[in-house]
This record gives sequence, C-alpha cells and structure tokens, in this order.
Amino acid sequence: VYNLSNVKSGVSTVLVNEYQESRINSVFGNLSLSFRNAIFLDATARNDWASVLPIDNNSFFYPSVSLSADITELAAIKSNVLSFLKLRGSYAIVGSIGALNPYSLTQTFQFRDDPWGATLLPFNPNTLNNPNLIAETTNSMEFGLDARLFGGRVTFDATYYNTKSEDLIVEVQVSAATGYLFAYDNVGEIHNSGIELQLGADIVKTDELTWNVMINWAKFNNEVVSLGGLDALVLGGQWNMDLQAREGYPYGVIWGSAFLRDANDNIVYTNGLPELDPEYKVLGDIQPDWTGGIRTSISWKGISASVLVDAKMGGDIYTMTNTWGRYAGILSETMEGREVGVIGDGVMMDADGNYVPNNVVVGAEQFNKAAYSNDIVESSVFDASYVKLRQASIGYTLPKSLLANLPIRDVTISAVGSNLALLYATIPHIDPETAFSSENAEQGMEFGQLPSTRNIGFSINFKF
Repeated sequence: VYNLSNVKSGVSTVLVNEYQESRINSVFGNLSLSFRNAIFLDATARNDWASVLPIDNNSFFYPSVSLSADITELAAIKSNVLSFLKLRGSYAIVGSIGALNPYSLTQTFQFRDDPWGATLLPFNPNTLNNPNLIAETTNSMEFGLDARLFGGRVTFDATYYNTKSEDLIVEVQVSAATGYLFAYDNVGEIHNSGIELQLGADIVKTDELTWNVMINWAKFNNEVVSLGGLDALVLGGQWNMDLQAREGYPYGVIWGSAFLRDANDNIVYTNGLPELDPEYKVLGDIQPDWTGGIRTSISWKGISASVLVDAKMGGDIYTMTNTWGRYAGILSETMEGREVGVIGDGVMMDADGNYVPNNVVVGAEQFNKAAYSNDIVESSVFDASYVKLRQASIGYTLPKSLLANLPIRDVTISAVGSNLALLYATIPHIDPETAFSSENAEQGMEFGQLPSTRNIGFSINFKF
C-alpha cells in the first residue's frame, strides 16, 4: 500500500515538494449574419496570452470564418427527391501552446536525495529549456455538403479538409555531449488532408416498424513536411524500436533493425539463420489507410435493437509480446520444427557467391532466438487492421397503458454490450486496437497486453 505510514521500519522516506502554476487569459468575439434565412456567415476572433510562453511572445491571435448556403431555400427548390441541400466552407487559424509545460523557458534545477555531507547537491535536468519559444499555429480549410432525399428518408454528408500545422513545440533529441538529452524548440510542419462520408437511410418506416442503417467512411493523408533541419524526431520507443517523425513520411513511423535482403527482397540467411541489415529502416507507420463503420437499428412495437460494427484498415504496430513469446518458446508458432528443425524462407550464398534458396536446417529454438529478439524489430511489426463488433443492444419500452396512472411517460429496459467480438485481424495473440496510453510517444507499440474485455450491462430509463 503506497502510504507513508506503511514504510518498512528503518527505511528513510523520500520527500518531494512540487508546485506548478500556469494561466491563459483570452479575449473572444464572434459575429453571425444571415441572408434570406438561406446564407449564413459566422466569424470569430480570439487572442490568448499564455504564461508558459516568453513575455515577448506570449500573445497569439487566431480568427475563423465559415459560410454556408441552403441551396433548396435559396433556389426555392420543391422536390419529392431533393428535400434539402446545404453547402458549407470554412477557414480557421488556431494558436496553441501544444504540449508545453510550465517552467519550460529557463533552466531549473532539482536537488539530489543524497547530499555531499551537509551540502545539498542540485543536478541538471535531461531537457534544455528554451526562452525563445513561440505558439504553435494550425491553418485549416474545410468544405462540405449536407443532403436529404425523399423527405429525409436518405441523408448524405460529405466533408473535405486540409490542415497545416507549423512551429510545433517538441522536445528535440540532442547529443548527450551537450549535457542534455532533449531540448524544447519550435520545429516541424505537418500536413493533414482527408475526406469523411456518411450515408444514412430509413429502409423501412411505418407506424409500427422502423429500420435504419447508417454508414460512415473516412480516409486521410498525413505527412511530416519539415522537422527544422532534423533527420528524425524520436517520439518514443522500446529496445531497438523507435517511434519517429521523419520528413516525407506519415507522422509516427516505426524505425528499427531489419533483416538483410537481396535485390529481390528475399531474406538472406547464413548457416540457416537470418542476417541483420547494418542500417536501420522505416518498417511501417501508425496511420490507418481508412476507418469506417456501419450501424443498423430496428424497432417494432416497443422492442428496439441496434448493432454497431466498425473497422480500421491499415497502420502498423510493433508487438513485443510476439518478440519475447517467440524468443521464449511460449507461443504456438514455436511448435513448428521442434522435432525436425526449421528451414528459413529466403536465400543463402553458395560457394560461387550467388544467392540460392536457403536449405539449411536449424533447431526451432535456435531459429526463433535469432529471428525474434530485442535485436530485431522487423519480425514483430504487423498490420494493425481490425473489424470489431463494437456494440449491440436490445431494449423494450413498456406500453403506455401500463403507466396511465403514474407520473412516468416512458420506461425502457435495455441490455447493452460493447467490445463484443474481434471479427477480423491479421496480428496474432493481441488486440490490434492497443497502445500503452493515448500519449503520442506510446502509440504503435505493445508489450504484455492484458486480454481485451467484453462489457455487458443493463439499464432502466425513465422519462417523466
């Protein structure tokens, strides 16, 4: 139990005193105009003063403007097919302090727990602070349309967006010869663009029976345009694997040791064991190719049910569970070749210096320890695609006749389940929807994941 009163007798306690304070003062204004109840203009303006930034640069201004037009109202369209059509567009600038913490401008020092005699000893922190930081800036542009067809039975929404983020505040890795490991700086430019689509339809709609289906799909492109002259920015990692931002790649590439390959991309073996490439490589990235989902709901005579299935396709993850499980021989894949040995899939060099198919048999333990260890990253990088039965529910609303003499309008009893099943995945042994946390530095990697849980609950809802 982590309590001061529970410290083992004779063990001295370590006292830590920490105090942090920060403040952001803001001025905000907005303007809304409309014309013929069909054209709408909204504009905002905001200025922030942030205490965590230098006094000379702690003020940053950011505006936005959006324009939308109801085409059906503006053009007086009366149609049984096109019930509603709205076009919209917006442009915004957003300022931010990003992940900057208080007291990150000038150097601060912390005292060691063990003094030199009666003299307290401070030590230098790992990160060099920067008194010349400025606010981050994100410019975004968005266009879209909303449409309703057949009296609202069918709805369609489409959005295109494009954003550019500049002067990102990050802890840049520096040479340890400077006396530090990291330094705060404004570096980096990231571009994001993509489309989002949503389609809904009331397949059946009567007084007693309704059946609705909603589909959404999104695809986006992400690119690190600049890192201020740096080759790469290390975001996080474990053992030989780094999670990096690299110019020309999506944000969050998996960087690490790879197998040596020939000109035809075959793994090169020596004495039956795979060779390592002396140069580290980009082995994947954490960004998905697209995401989507489908939700269907049905109601009939007080009974209602719904099902939600969602998917993420593309993106990669490094799983240490696979690495150490293969190395230690506790995963089912290590059963292969325990009695007859293993022949690695690849090539080897013959006596004449030519690459020929590998035919050397080695023991299963020897092979797995060579191909799966802390020294090699590539063998445990997998596609993180998945399809999940995200949620399902069923409920019943009591007939109003049973509530006639009560001050209650509706009573609904429901059973709801979430994270019910992993319908599709290519990565073994773990849930691909995993990360140590939501921190940027801990994405795209997994180690010792606990099994995913299926949640089932019940609810009673009263309306008065």
